[in-house]
Amino acid sequence: MTSPAIPVEPTRLVGTRWDEDGNDVAQSVLTGENMRVRALCLTTPEVVVPLLFVPGIMGTRLKVSGRDKGAAWFPPDGTWEAIILLLKHLLRTSADRQRLLNPEITEVDEDGPASPDDTSKILLALAPGATDAERIKWRGWGQLHADSYLPILSLLETSMAMIFDPASQGTRLTSRWKELVMDRQDPAKLGAQKPFVAISEEHLRDASEVLYPVHAVGYNWLQSNGVSAQRLGREIERITAYYRSKGKRCEQVILITHSMGGLVARACAQLPGMAQRILGVVHGVMPAIGAPATYKRMRAGFEGAAQVILGRNAADCTAVMANAPGALELLPTAQYRTWSNRGERHWLRARYLAIGQRGMPEEMDSFLGEDDPYGKIYLNNSQDWWKLVREDLIDPAGKEDRERAAKEGNVAVLKNPPRPDFDKFAKKLDVARKLHQQIEDSYHPNTYAYYAADPRQPAWNEISWKCGPMVPGDPAKARLEKDDLNGMLELRFGGHHLHHFSLQNGTGPGDGTVPAESGSAPKPHVVQIFKHEGKRKSHDSYDHQFSYNAKITQAVTLYSIIRIVNSSANLKALSAGKCT
Repeated sequence: MTSPAIPVEPTRLVGTRWDEDGNDVAQSVLTGENMRVRALCLTTPEVVVPLLFVPGIMGTRLKVSGRDKGAAWFPPDGTWEAIILLLKHLLRTSADRQRLLNPEITEVDEDGPASPDDTSKILLALAPGATDAERIKWRGWGQLHADSYLPILSLLETSMAMIFDPASQGTRLTSRWKELVMDRQDPAKLGAQKPFVAISEEHLRDASEVLYPVHAVGYNWLQSNGVSAQRLGREIERITAYYRSKGKRCEQVILITHSMGGLVARACAQLPGMAQRILGVVHGVMPAIGAPATYKRMRAGFEGAAQVILGRNAADCTAVMANAPGALELLPTAQYRTWSNRGERHWLRARYLAIGQRGMPEEMDSFLGEDDPYGKIYLNNSQDWWKLVREDLIDPAGKEDRERAAKEGNVAVLKNPPRPDFDKFAKKLDVARKLHQQIEDSYHPNTYAYYAADPRQPAWNEISWKCGPMVPGDPAKARLEKDDLNGMLELRFGGHHLHHFSLQNGTGPGDGTVPAESGSAPKPHVVQIFKHEGKRKSHDSYDHQFSYNAKITQAVTLYSIIRIVNSSANLKALSAGKCT
């Protein structure tokens, strides 16, 4: 038997602010008796658990440090901004890109535009500031690429503030929670890979006794994720201290990450005292053990229209990525293996036709740089054609500066030649290797994650250089004759035989960027992980950059937050007004 529905009067949400002592303050305009719309003011709980969203690579706006503070990386929001940015990059050389995207002279831009929906703006009234823009900036939302992240920031803000419909006096779940989360609690529908624990309405009622303000924490993704982890740690301390200054109980945060932001969060959890400051973590489409797409882009540039902005070829991409530890930390780690019907295997290979043992042409594989990707691929400065970088592409800006100095007769510059370019790159690669080793198999004990293994969103789970015609020997021993820097090579076998090899498109199930091999790597170390296989399993199909826009990822994110909150005995005690 169902209880009778409570009549709901028309209401409008009114923003709640805090005075200096943290008391709730709300203002409303009086209306005539004929205007029967009630003003709804939300009271704030005493316990606060901020939700900190950590974006992926290129998801944070960067500006040039110093007095002019011009744009270094302002990702476009909308079609016209994308067209303008594309036109600006058309004539940029590799040296131009290297100078602009220099990790040493860039910093997070906190003044980006952000236009949340009206409900989010009202809820953001709780933040300090006299205007919407000031409050949005204080929450960090303007640091992030709005097209990619504003929808999930707004969804988290509104969903966690109103789990139960305020207009029903807290007796009924909002339609979003009912339809997006509660009605989807089927392990198969959500893609749960470990024993699934359903949440109940009672769990939601307990969680609703906590305030969850949503903050965005950007970082300089050109720098090492270890450096970014320190910034995240400082933000955790600053944000929680603010809420305590208002008389609230606020000791821990929940981290919600996208892509490379997961590496930042994992490194942050290893900083002294930080694991205890983090209540739990939700990772989305994290390249947990790297992504071969990073190698592909350093050897052949980005794909599609994005290549004009992000890098047209190996020269453009190497000039930036070889000088940016953060980008290098996305290379496949020593743990990375690709899956095949023959079992796990090395991810870099040449595929070719040759005469087999039966005297007939057979397709064969030559695995390149196997066993030690750092020494044999990334730090390989020999004549091997399949190595990661060419030394002459590492520092085009420095080369231009030296040539200019020579023309101008700048003796001071010429007398003090810099270290070899490859040595400078090797130093940055060593930073990346140490980060890989530091976070290997390391996850916060209360971690949830999701990833895609969607065949309709293929990713580079391996890198394959392929030659169609038969070749006379092992391609690993061939000599490079020509490289168009877009994935086409001409290799010489012996004295006279020339053969063309092309870098193949990604074919592994994934999200278009992160392959399933990397996305699934956290499984042994987390509480729950969700695998999304697209339409064949009745899951939403989503691409990497906009994964948080999919209903299924929103559902597992909200579910995971509730599970994290309900697993904390100390938080329950605080919510009940007790102290443990």
